[in-house]
Amino acid sequence: MLTRVLSATLIGLKPQLIEVEVDAIQGTPQFIIIGLASKAVDEAKERITAALLNCGVRIKARRTIVNLAPADLQKSGSTLELAIAAGLLQLYGEIAPLPDNCLLVGELSLDGELKPVRGCLPLVLAAKEFGMTEVILPTANLPEVGFLESVTLRPIRNLRQLLDVGGNITKLTPHPTQPLKLAKNKTNTDFASIIGQVAAKRALEIAVAGNHNIHLVGPPGAGKSMLAQAAISILPPLSLDESIAVTMIHSVAGLTTQAGVVITRPFRAPHHTTTAVGLTGGSTQLLPGEISLAHHGVLFLDEFPEFSRTALEALRQPLETKMVTITRSTGTTQYPANCMLIAASNPCLCGYWGSSKPCRCTLRERDRYQNKLSGPLLDRIDVHVRVGAVSHKQLATTTKPGECSKKIRERVAAARKIQRNRLAKTSATTNGDLDGKETKQYCRLRDDAKDILVLAGEKLGLSARSHFKVLKVAQTIADLTAESVITTEHITEALQYRPEQNG
Repeated sequence: MLTRVLSATLIGLKPQLIEVEVDAIQGTPQFIIIGLASKAVDEAKERITAALLNCGVRIKARRTIVNLAPADLQKSGSTLELAIAAGLLQLYGEIAPLPDNCLLVGELSLDGELKPVRGCLPLVLAAKEFGMTEVILPTANLPEVGFLESVTLRPIRNLRQLLDVGGNITKLTPHPTQPLKLAKNKTNTDFASIIGQVAAKRALEIAVAGNHNIHLVGPPGAGKSMLAQAAISILPPLSLDESIAVTMIHSVAGLTTQAGVVITRPFRAPHHTTTAVGLTGGSTQLLPGEISLAHHGVLFLDEFPEFSRTALEALRQPLETKMVTITRSTGTTQYPANCMLIAASNPCLCGYWGSSKPCRCTLRERDRYQNKLSGPLLDRIDVHVRVGAVSHKQLATTTKPGECSKKIRERVAAARKIQRNRLAKTSATTNGDLDGKETKQYCRLRDDAKDILVLAGEKLGLSARSHFKVLKVAQTIADLTAESVITTEHITEALQYRPEQNG
């Protein structure tokens, strides 16, 4: 008797509905899985067989074939194991046929217990699009999806629970919806605890308010890493839609099985030995990289020039489009990458060029070190700022704390609200992410400010991209003071944040 059970798998971030067909035919007793199953899916045969035996189900000595349709779609991961086991139980007459509106996802252990699966959130969100109203899933995945109301969630801990109800899923207790509570961003560093660095703090406020990429350049120990960590404290809390988008990416990467929903903005700080695949994503499983894991948050690249040239150049397109397209032999997928890049680097190999300490580098060594960062990559960073060393006198005598992160965060939130209202009628990405034509349309300049921008562009040799980045930064500066028109002061301050090699 042919049985059918519905499940789903992921190709990158995109869920795919899978029809699991199970049948027994004449021939040598064997368990076969067909339908472009990956090695991980094919190995599930042994886990499913052991799980059924440990649950007291006798395996029939038949030639059993499991077909995963559509047959031309690569299947990977462990989400299909519960559905395959349920199909076998139907085939053996242990349970009644499951309804067509029920989706099963879950990984089996050898004793029949269900383990959490990666990508549960995007799978459950897609269930309604697939026409499903019921989802049977591991109890361990509830922290990730328990707030959803689109479908009825029926969690189970092991295969025995499905056997006990005989396939009548209405006897499985539905999970009551739990409202999602978002939280403030977590950080141990407040702007008030950072001594000095007035210019760097101002640059970070502008960068966070407009979601601009920023490059901090300064000697060792100047506080670049501390400033980057403090940036997360002035970001507004995640909205519900942003939280779901971030959690989906982290779920695919397998980072939410214990933590549940991501309720604070992510802060990713990969080591400088990270490869291009580690930064942008890839591998045969089409997993997201660090730039996608930092979506709606911060990607901090310390020791910026020490990253491999291949890894840094791979960031050029994602920084511009806010999307990553990954193509491998197993398929193609896209991940969002709308994060704020904070890069930190030393001015030279020894780190002290331009500071109070003498530089030990030769001119050739200094040029070689600075040339590790290509012009096109630096051109995609909106704000470049020098971070000077704090004097010992400042460290010893400063007792009054600076402006706290809470006050700065309020200004940032107000500026972002202005930006959202400005872009509400467009399809462009929020937080100032406009192309050249839209930038000209929405950024209003006074005539004298326009003249300054044109003159500076000619004198400094700014590219067209740099021209519009200066304009965007100037617009953010105007938004922070709630001014509707960009003035000369806004343009001149924005011009100060261009890289030194451009002028």
